[in-house]
Amino acid sequence: MRKFRTNWRVMLLSVASFLMLSGAAHAQSSDSLKWSVTPYIWASNTTLDLSLRGSPIGGVDISFKDLMDITDGAFQAHVEAGKHNWSMFTDLTYISTSDSFGSGSIGIDSKSKQWFVDVAAAWWPGGVGTPLNIYGGVRYTGFDDTFNFSLGDTPVGTRRSTSDYVDALLGVRYRFDLAERWSILTRGDVSFGDSEGTWLVQGLIAYTVGKRRQNRILLGYQYKQAEYKDGDLKTEFSYYGPMAGFNFRF
Repeated sequence: MRKFRTNWRVMLLSVASFLMLSGAAHAQSSDSLKWSVTPYIWASNTTLDLSLRGSPIGGVDISFKDLMDITDGAFQAHVEAGKHNWSMFTDLTYISTSDSFGSGSIGIDSKSKQWFVDVAAAWWPGGVGTPLNIYGGVRYTGFDDTFNFSLGDTPVGTRRSTSDYVDALLGVRYRFDLAERWSILTRGDVSFGDSEGTWLVQGLIAYTVGKRRQNRILLGYQYKQAEYKDGDLKTEFSYYGPMAGFNFRF
């Protein structure tokens, strides 16, 4: 049942994003619509701390290099469409990893899938494309972990853990224009609901390129902290590291 809820929520957010952007595209025939599509990579290091009934029980630090060694697939993108004083966006991160470890004759093969999805509406007081906007929506986080245990070459069992969290999302973005082609993009938000709370801050340097000066090269840094609770077990994540992307605007 837990797996069904996870898949249902991912599907619901995906459908909501599709309908949102399809509706915006339909409106383009009657009014000017501004699109923004940004594939990006976040080279994040990860710090994980565990506590049981309020008492710390351990933690681990995972560098981006170590993460790349065990990553099977990943995808990150931000898509936004809007006009007048409103826009809507979805920000998606998916990562699939696998690893093998153990102690002595006991071996453990792990497979993990993680989803991070933001779906939100943004209000631009000065109109879409001006420096300031405030946004609100939904943040979904999903984990699907499978562990296969073996004794020597003999499989002895499998354990699967799935968990999903849906939070209300509130945030603000502001652009500082430095020169004709240069600007700084900032973002900060918080979310709360199923999780114990998450917050994110981001700062990017943008350089405008292209004949019509509509596209941008993005370089910067992002930090995200999130806490999740599953029964008596509390997990605190810190993700931090540089970002790079290319922003298509049309």
